[in-house]
Amino acid sequence: MTQHDVLAVAARRATALSEQDWATLDALLHPDFVYTNSQGARLDRAAYVEFVQHGPLRWNAQRLEDAQVVVAGEAAVLTGTVVDDVVVSGEQHALRFATTQTYVLVDGEWSYLAGHTANGG
Repeated sequence: MTQHDVLAVAARRATALSEQDWATLDALLHPDFVYTNSQGARLDRAAYVEFVQHGPLRWNAQRLEDAQVVVAGEAAVLTGTVVDDVVVSGEQHALRFATTQTYVLVDGEWSYLAGHTANGG
């Protein structure tokens, strides 16, 4: 499995988010998924899914810039800038965050295990 494979999974997750394809998003998240958002809130898998499905943001699109991936055996770490095109309370916003995403191989497929975003992307 290569860096390209990890980038492809990250792109699939971003597309699922913007298309509200919750089945695909669910399939890409590791059962033990954890996420820390830019405000420092730590979300387990259930809280993350609840937030993206029912929270205040609606994603029109999400893309990665300057993404770099390091693969070490059955783990991979993606770093870069995530750019969100979102609607909040009826207003469109472009948001930029630094991101770190950790993926692990499960049954030959990359699974998103942990993520973090921080202001300053």
